[in-house]
Amino acid sequence: MRKKSVKPTPARAAEPRRVSIGYVPLTDCSPLIVATELGIFERRGLEVRLSREAGWATVREKMLHGELAAAHAPASMVFEMSHGLDVSPVPSLTGLVLAHNGNAITLSHELRELGVTDAFSLREVIRAHPERRFTFAGVLKYSSQHYLMRRWLQSGGIDPDRDVDIAIVPPPLVAECMERGHLDGYCVAEPWSSVGLMKGVGWCVTLTAELDPMHPEKVFMVRSEFERDRHDDHLQLIAALIEAARWCDDPANRRKLAALLALPRYLDVPESTLRNALIGPYRMGDGRTCDAADAIVFNRDDASRPSPEKARWVVEQLRRNHLEANLPQLSAASIRGLYREDLYHQALALLPAA
Repeated sequence: MRKKSVKPTPARAAEPRRVSIGYVPLTDCSPLIVATELGIFERRGLEVRLSREAGWATVREKMLHGELAAAHAPASMVFEMSHGLDVSPVPSLTGLVLAHNGNAITLSHELRELGVTDAFSLREVIRAHPERRFTFAGVLKYSSQHYLMRRWLQSGGIDPDRDVDIAIVPPPLVAECMERGHLDGYCVAEPWSSVGLMKGVGWCVTLTAELDPMHPEKVFMVRSEFERDRHDDHLQLIAALIEAARWCDDPANRRKLAALLALPRYLDVPESTLRNALIGPYRMGDGRTCDAADAIVFNRDDASRPSPEKARWVVEQLRRNHLEANLPQLSAASIRGLYREDLYHQALALLPAA
């Protein structure tokens, strides 16, 4: 009796590993957009769903409750979540810095008419108008925009806690608030800095790239349990984002990057506005321009590496601005556990040399 031949069952393709990543529509989320649009995530077997969020509070809440696996986040959010700064603590970490710089400080036209050209002249205007309270804004309590707005004021001898008021305003609303006379100045990330300048509501007194060159801006943040349970996927995500960040930093790709970011599903901002910081020259809103070469940096000059020095920069800002009430003294090992340079180097080994 002849045995029936049995056809081998075709091997099934591996299921793509699904990951939900939150982001806020800002220019510094570019590596996430590029890794999605150019198929970089897909080539690494990852099925990434980008979740556009209204603001950082939403990102934080969804990360706290496990609704997102990872997120584009302010460099301070790793400390904020891990050590419970105004929230319930949830251990978190980063293995990649997404961007450096990327902000500008904008002042009102009224201040210019009063003679303000820098922080020192602003101090004189404040002293000359004791009857008036001047108001400036950052976009989040634990953000570089808040720290650097305060830093710029302090550079002119202005006490940000006594001499002026500091408000927290969502990035898309800062230009409107200034236009309505509610703000005298603000520090905000791109593209919202350029949006305000292109609308003519103010003028740029300095890029934060000039105020504090190569300051860490945004990171790729995950909950610690994601790294523990999905270590290999995490490394593939970081590798994909390093590749995307390299692409973003290539001047030959900046026009295409502006076109991708301008899509309605992402930033929904005119390409010309996005090109102000991505390509330059950077139009400062009062007829002046400056070089945009360092306006926002994604990968070059070791930008992507989550080094202890970058983590300490964040801690220094928290302490300098008296925002660290619940932050313990951090050992070198504790800092390395939050900014995971080891993961970055493991992911980097998965890529060809740049």
